[in-house]
Amino acid sequence: MNILLTGTRAPATLDLARRLWREGHRVIGADSLKHPLGSFSKAFAAHHRIPSARFDRAGFGEALLRIIGEERVDLLWPTCEEIFAIASRHAEFAQHTRLMCDPIEVLEPLHHKLKFAQFVGTAAPESWSEDVAPSGNELVWKPFYSRFASRTRMGKPPRNRSGWMAQELITGEEFSSWALCQDGEVRALTFYECPARAAPGAGCAFDPIWDESAAEFVIGTARRLNFTGSLAFDFIRDRSGRFHVIECNPRLTSGIHVLDKSVSMTGLLERATTLPPEMVPAQLRLPTLFSRPLVTWTSPDVIGPPDDSGPRAGQVRSFLEFAGIALKERISLTAATTFDLEYNGDGVH
Repeated sequence: MNILLTGTRAPATLDLARRLWREGHRVIGADSLKHPLGSFSKAFAAHHRIPSARFDRAGFGEALLRIIGEERVDLLWPTCEEIFAIASRHAEFAQHTRLMCDPIEVLEPLHHKLKFAQFVGTAAPESWSEDVAPSGNELVWKPFYSRFASRTRMGKPPRNRSGWMAQELITGEEFSSWALCQDGEVRALTFYECPARAAPGAGCAFDPIWDESAAEFVIGTARRLNFTGSLAFDFIRDRSGRFHVIECNPRLTSGIHVLDKSVSMTGLLERATTLPPEMVPAQLRLPTLFSRPLVTWTSPDVIGPPDDSGPRAGQVRSFLEFAGIALKERISLTAATTFDLEYNGDGVH
């Protein structure tokens, strides 16, 4: 099968590409960066640089359609926030190839933090739009569209509340999930904690866990949405043992790293695996080394396995490209990693 992966800058996408490559598929990559991490991997039979999904959505779409035709793509699998640009033209892409994602009408309310909290109801902390949020309470303030908790504020609201929401502050143990779904069926599901983080919301080491009540929530939500693609959630379990779902990422996340290699991705495209699946710890070694050295070498490195070591050195060039974007745009290094593909609402940059 010829499989096109977009968003090849992400370690999770590199992991997915290797799994598919080792199972005999021809994997094609596409990204708008000059030096995305995946471009250094031999898992990709071909790699294409394409326009920005954020700043040139039309050019982005046309480039993908051209690649789909030239490479005879059987499956288009978006992995990062460019998924929203693809989802907005879902019907058009679906005429040319199979898609591992849902239309924008399904994805956008999951990505929008207030709409998502309203969708899941009591499973989320109590949430308010900026104009009705209570005063004098200890709240968490978030933009409707954000990632990596990079703009989250505790307690004090932003000066300009437009486009922000407030949420009840829940303290407890944080954990995350990732599910691969097809037509509402959860084909695979992992849960994990992050003993090391490169930034407040960006984990770089991953320890597998299992939570049966949270699993029931994920399975029920996927069925309710008749969801296809990656469905990921962040949770907090409070002192009473109750879980609260904080946000949703309807895209590939680090949860794929803890899925044991014995679980066939090819098989998951056709049928579900047993839950819970076999899971293993993993890490991104270089950021783990800098953020929490004692965790380094406690689990295998995602970036540079023996049969595909190119990205181990290539990650330095990728880092320098992100650093250049951060300096040019005067943003954080974390924000630079998604700057040219992030989705902040239709027409909103």
